[in-house]
Amino acid sequence: MDVWGGNDLRNGIDCSGLTQQVFRAYGIELPRVTYDQINVGYSVPQNKLRPGDLVFFDTDRKKSGPDHVGIYMGGGKFIHAPRPGSPVKISSLAEGYYMDRWMAGRRIPGVDAASASGGGEALEVAPKLDATELAETYGMSYAFFKSQPELWKKLNQAVEETWTPERFQAEVKNTKWWQNTSATARQAQVMAKTDPATYKATMEGARAQAQQIAVKVGAILSPTNVELLARNIVHLAWNEEQVMGFVGQYVKFGADKTLGGMAGQAASAIRKEAYALGVSVTDQSILNSAQYLVRGLTTMEKVQAGLREHAASLYPAWGEQIMAGATMQELATPYRQVLAQELQLPESDVDVFSPKIKAALNRVGADGQPAPMDLNEFTQMVRSGPEWRRTTTAVDKAMGIGREVLAQMGLVS
Repeated sequence: MDVWGGNDLRNGIDCSGLTQQVFRAYGIELPRVTYDQINVGYSVPQNKLRPGDLVFFDTDRKKSGPDHVGIYMGGGKFIHAPRPGSPVKISSLAEGYYMDRWMAGRRIPGVDAASASGGGEALEVAPKLDATELAETYGMSYAFFKSQPELWKKLNQAVEETWTPERFQAEVKNTKWWQNTSATARQAQVMAKTDPATYKATMEGARAQAQQIAVKVGAILSPTNVELLARNIVHLAWNEEQVMGFVGQYVKFGADKTLGGMAGQAASAIRKEAYALGVSVTDQSILNSAQYLVRGLTTMEKVQAGLREHAASLYPAWGEQIMAGATMQELATPYRQVLAQELQLPESDVDVFSPKIKAALNRVGADGQPAPMDLNEFTQMVRSGPEWRRTTTAVDKAMGIGREVLAQMGLVS
């Protein structure tokens, strides 16, 4: 079993302890640690390895240099103590993990691979894989390579020219497909070919997610757009910001001219704020703001600030108070009360949008500066209009004047 720092074949041993003890059994002394063992003997390229050569790897990317060693056995296999707590095992140089972390091969003086293998020339024992094996060293199926013309060409070239796995890996990483396709997209494309059932289930889940998000925000997505969003979620690993940016484009009014979900809540808040400030807003303006809010291009605070600035420009005499937090419905309360009383209307039916109130609030003086009417002036203006003359107060007042005139003429007592 691999024991960090261990150097005993029975009680536990680490990777460099294993190589040291094995070589010692044949009368060859090696330094104790991997970092020193790599300096013994001479370098051997991977395609020239033979049994007994040491193979070195960089498994800890936080530190530079070799930190793992094994003994090459031939046929692309090596024996090593992989990690603390694990038994000594045989692994393949073609495994993606070791291909990525390969550092060097070293031939130790005194090791006779020819005699160990039964005589003859030094063995050519580099791992030689067929097309299917080469494809699988990347975790990709043969079928997937065949579906990508650029990769298919590389795979055939690798087999024909007997590339080593590491060269094949480097060549694949230099393809346009690899460089122009994100890791997530590569994974999804491979899944679609190698595990279609899982890919289908993943896409179904993404479609359901896309539809749920659309309902949540009040967007109306066509089947084509649902499919596009689902594909982007699976193939491009879109985050929430990207998803909302896409969905927000399709926030639309329903058949009843209302917005649903988050967009509907935003529209309601915008209408409420606009009414309080005495600002008229169009449906298109509300829709635009709701879309921007869903897409994260603005905030409700910014929308409300824009409405307040608009109100300050519409009611210049009251601009300072509006910017300080007051609403025009509040500022117009005395005028609303007078208008409601004089015209005998419920106060709830009178607001700042009344032409008479708006005229009173925005009257301009002789000097061209804002000069709102005082309440007495406003009362007289209201009473001069035809609406007031139809009220019972006006009728009673007219009747009273008529009786007084007739009494003065002696026609009534």
